[in-house]
Amino acid sequence: MLLGSSFREVLPATLLLIGFAIIGGIIIFYVRKSMHSSPSKSTTFTLSELRNLRDEGSINEEEYEQARQSIIDQTH
Repeated sequence: MLLGSSFREVLPATLLLIGFAIIGGIIIFYVRKSMHSSPSKSTTFTLSELRNLRDEGSINEEEYEQARQSIIDQTH
């Protein structure tokens, strides 16, 4: 009888722990999946490409400086 009583006391905590483990596993699965998915379509430039755009007149000096600073900030 003692074993049955202990089992009834431990069972809810055990089920709760199993539930947390399953939910945690699902969350980790989705986080890892989102990290490995292809990045959103964004346009990135190298500094030399930016210089070429500025030299061609596609962007002005102010746009060039803003983009250049953005690239530099992302590398830090």
